[in-house]
Amino acid sequence: MRPPLLVCLFLLITLSANLVRVGCGSSPGRYGDFLNNIKTNTSAVEQKDAALEVISRLIPTRAHEFAVEIDFSLPLNTFKISKHNEGDSVKIVASSGITACRGFYHYLKNYCGCHVSWEGDQLALPEMLPLVDLTKTSPSRFVYYQNVCTWSYSFAAWTWLEWRRHIDWMALNGINLSLAPVQEDIWTEIYREMGLTDKDIEEHFAGPAFLAWQRMGNIRGVAGPLPQSFKDRLATLQSQVIYEIRRLGGTVALPAFAGHVPVALQRLFPKATFTPVERWNRFSDDECCPLFLDPTDELFHSIGTTFMQRIIQKYGSDHIFFADPFNEIQPQEADPDYLRKAVQGIFSAMHAVDDDAVWLLQGWMFVKNPFWNDELLEAFLTAIPHGRFLVLDLQSEQHPQYERTYSYYGQPFIWCMLHNFGGTLGMHGSVNNVNVNIPAARQRVNSTMVGVGITPEGINQNYVMYEFALDMSWNYEAVDEEVWFFRYASSRYGLINSQAIDAWQLLRNSVYSFKGLENIRGKYTYCRRPALTLAPWIWYERAMVERAWENLLNASDALGGSSQLYLHDLVDVTRQSLQNRADEIYLVIIQAYNHQLTFEVERMAAQFIELLEDIERILRTSPHFLLGPWLESFKVMGITDAERHLFEMNARNQITLWGSNGEIVDYATKQWSGIVQDFFVQRWRVFFDEIITAMRENRTVSDRKVREKIFRTVEVPFTLDTKTYPMTAEGDPVAISRELYEKWADLRLNVTIPRQKSKRRMIL
Repeated sequence: MRPPLLVCLFLLITLSANLVRVGCGSSPGRYGDFLNNIKTNTSAVEQKDAALEVISRLIPTRAHEFAVEIDFSLPLNTFKISKHNEGDSVKIVASSGITACRGFYHYLKNYCGCHVSWEGDQLALPEMLPLVDLTKTSPSRFVYYQNVCTWSYSFAAWTWLEWRRHIDWMALNGINLSLAPVQEDIWTEIYREMGLTDKDIEEHFAGPAFLAWQRMGNIRGVAGPLPQSFKDRLATLQSQVIYEIRRLGGTVALPAFAGHVPVALQRLFPKATFTPVERWNRFSDDECCPLFLDPTDELFHSIGTTFMQRIIQKYGSDHIFFADPFNEIQPQEADPDYLRKAVQGIFSAMHAVDDDAVWLLQGWMFVKNPFWNDELLEAFLTAIPHGRFLVLDLQSEQHPQYERTYSYYGQPFIWCMLHNFGGTLGMHGSVNNVNVNIPAARQRVNSTMVGVGITPEGINQNYVMYEFALDMSWNYEAVDEEVWFFRYASSRYGLINSQAIDAWQLLRNSVYSFKGLENIRGKYTYCRRPALTLAPWIWYERAMVERAWENLLNASDALGGSSQLYLHDLVDVTRQSLQNRADEIYLVIIQAYNHQLTFEVERMAAQFIELLEDIERILRTSPHFLLGPWLESFKVMGITDAERHLFEMNARNQITLWGSNGEIVDYATKQWSGIVQDFFVQRWRVFFDEIITAMRENRTVSDRKVREKIFRTVEVPFTLDTKTYPMTAEGDPVAISRELYEKWADLRLNVTIPRQKSKRRMIL
């Protein structure tokens, strides 16, 4: 039974947090009619049943202690929780099934000290459920989740089993708007009816791991072809996902036609206005890119309305559709009139089929792109009536666009935390930016903010950042970050443990403390293609992460035997600390190389390889850091041996070369057992052999030649290999982590690491 102290402390901390305003959700104002149409038609009874099913799946033996009622007369996104006597059930009355689930999880988290996350759950409820009397209304009309890229970096090979669990997690976190991007089966039908051959279509669709970028017009045919069986599988799965989200009262944005078409279509319609798309990330003409059909062309409207009719016929409509015509693609004309007409052409195809259509737009295309000056931005965003756009300010925590666009020139927008690129696993985040800027964005003069979202390219990393952002979607004001992290650590592990709490406070003030504008992802030296010119950097004191590591190890007696979440976090912090240590050793090697100290290069290179082998050891102890499940999830989708081999190649290529010639190499790299030993270690062995040989022969090293050798002898063979990897973890994570702490934490190297874009240097 949970110690009474934990429940009491949670209740005490929660009292002040729950003094919230009621019925004060954001008002969409003049565009309210359009946004209010974004809803499902699911009855209150069905939403209630769906919410109760979520509760039953999560706590099957205690579900009978909760009662749910859906009351559409409540203010939007409002829940009431009550239990006045010890023998009563906990009653949840909510405005929707999703809001009821959010209320349920709010109670579990803040009154019972429980936790649900991507890595697992901690659900040790107290024997007697605490009394409660609470009403809470979110200031967010929408709580949004997903990035178009998430469907390739994380969801590409998911089965219904993964989706069932994930939809429950979405509901528990109050997410009421997400994407449903599957469309390849419908396009195959349309293209065939238009006269394209199967070969034309095969050359257009990318493979399973790269569909997101083919959908956005960045690539074509990469890692394809796409078998019909896979298209049918995706469509069936999407139908299940949409059905369950709508049962809970949630909504999904379906794809609309953005203008990207197979190059072969120009052969059939030579008089239509097609424009080539600029080359994206060094892909060849054979793989980049589809053509762009001008939205003002009559053919655009014909194709767009046909597609809309088919997708609504198949999936129904919540009256919101997404289209990203210029995602990392430059429009052909820097002319306000052209952009207005292009927007109107795209939207007219939506509106012609659905009178209530709202266009969901990723604002990523405006970020750090000099093409989009103020005049062009305003022309694009005001081309259709206010409320017909719903803009995702995709990386608000670092590059907000709502400020420079005066709240998108009156169009409603959702404040989003992107945070992750490529699904990489390094620990980082900007807690204070999220905490302060979400309420500040709501309070801006003439703000059109209508919600909060999380938009990671890949999930299953840094979960604390996403729970924090989703909590902020329900808060009117900034929270006490120290208290929030105390509650997070205690509920995640199910105990109030001072060492674990101190560890998370150290992480809060180090890896999760970033406030700058630099790109902070992917700068993990040992995961990058080796070179003499890598520039590792960190914005925090490395020693703070090592102290967090030490504290987690000290908590092992209390937590190590019972908490899988603790073991996951211990492995993750160990991995992060060793990742930082690899940066140090690399810089020593480069210093020694520059001073022609051959013996020191040899000695430190051996130490670097030894460190990577130790990283492999600790990763192998956790089921969350294994390569095997990723590869197998792709292989089992194949029906024939050829399909299984193709799908495995997709899985391997995405997390290594990202393109047949390494066009975006290491962008989606993973720190997983298997890839460390057979990919990262092997690349660094080649690199060190080359530079040591060159030093012995008194000649210079050509980075280009070394890169070519690594590509030929390590990278390409790995993507084409069929070696199987373990599906289950092995080894004692606590024992191995402690061994590695004693081995590496006290290592002191005379090296300096520069802070990026700064003259300051940090002694390590």
